[in-house]
Amino acid sequence: MRIAVEKGGGYTAVVRNSGISQSSLNEYLKGRTLRVDTALRLAAACDVSPQWLIFGVADIDSPRLGDSSPEGVLVRVYDEAEASAGHGSLGLDTPQPRQVSISRHFLEDLGLQPKHTIILKVRGDSMEPTLATGDRVLVDTSPRRMLAAVTLFVSNGMLMVKRLSPTATGTIKIISDNNRYPPEEIPITKFRWGQPDDDDTITIIGRVAYRLQALS
Repeated sequence: MRIAVEKGGGYTAVVRNSGISQSSLNEYLKGRTLRVDTALRLAAACDVSPQWLIFGVADIDSPRLGDSSPEGVLVRVYDEAEASAGHGSLGLDTPQPRQVSISRHFLEDLGLQPKHTIILKVRGDSMEPTLATGDRVLVDTSPRRMLAAVTLFVSNGMLMVKRLSPTATGTIKIISDNNRYPPEEIPITKFRWGQPDDDDTITIIGRVAYRLQALS
């Protein structure tokens, strides 16, 4: 458990990423028996194999997010987080992800790395016809310098998906593909990758790379 916490970036990072309380994590570090569901959350937060964490078998580095399995590679799916193509939904810090297996070749064809790929559902009509309610999107969370893409971001605590377009005047246009919704223009200095600096920061989660369309 201590090795896993080190690989997960340390005590504070594991508490934040797993959603497990400090007191509970302390008990597990002292040898308290792990429930399977708790072990899965800790394994995902620490990026280690659940089999290794629970049973102490196999190498610590395999299998885990991005590694091969008979079915493919594992990526994170946020079932309870919905990216709003509208006025905003809950951010990614609320639900815990599950892992699903997906074809490695499929991800490679899209230029995606499993460890930097998440899947979640879209809700709202502001990005129609590009994205519609019920669609699932594959998001590339690898930081990049260019912000010209359909992007998943957090603004004012809300998880949103919009098209970002840089301007020549040092701003970023936040555009809805549905022309019923007017664009916004925000200074580029307000955008960050990862953790926000303050409440006014727009936190970029990643670039929408692919849509899995819902059939009506």
